[in-house]
Amino acid sequence: MSLENRVFFEKMLLKELKEITGSQGVTVTASKNKLKFRWDKIVVADIFFQHLAKADAYVLGGFVYGGVIFECSKKYEPPYKSNLFNDSCFSFVTSGRSDKRFSNDIGGAIRTPKPDAAPEVCKQIRDSLESYYVPKVISCIVPSAQTIDGVIESPSDYAYPALFIHCALAFSPGLVGNDKLEQIKSNKKIIKNKDFDLGLLNGL
Repeated sequence: MSLENRVFFEKMLLKELKEITGSQGVTVTASKNKLKFRWDKIVVADIFFQHLAKADAYVLGGFVYGGVIFECSKKYEPPYKSNLFNDSCFSFVTSGRSDKRFSNDIGGAIRTPKPDAAPEVCKQIRDSLESYYVPKVISCIVPSAQTIDGVIESPSDYAYPALFIHCALAFSPGLVGNDKLEQIKSNKKIIKNKDFDLGLLNGL
């Protein structure tokens, strides 16, 4: 029954994913278990659902590998290692997260629902995508008021947090006031190398 439940759930999920739209000049298109984000007609980010066979559950993940901030950050070579194990400027996976934005389970996964529960589960997933994950990914492609707050909230999800903020503010200088900028400069999870990182932020 598990495979049948998965097939039914993924079919229902795709219907909900197809209703999700973009903003800020970023378009969103749905395919099986995935959302693709296009900026200037180029795919620059993904959100995907990964099935965990042993748990018969799904986790959510995402990568941003294009857009205004990414293109700016590629011009620099920070003197320390990226927080990420890939070439994106931002990535996440819900596995092991306790914020319960995607799943009420402390493991960050959603178990494959039975057919009678699938429509409601899919609607809940769409709600979490539209209210949090899709806007967050878009804010990592094109700078907005949410962009800086996202870095402060979870710096380890960004390859180079200080560089990311620098590039966002270089494109949109008015995103933060002096008080928040000073708060950022004192955050040890954002400032990994004082000479490099503070040099970038002080030069804004």
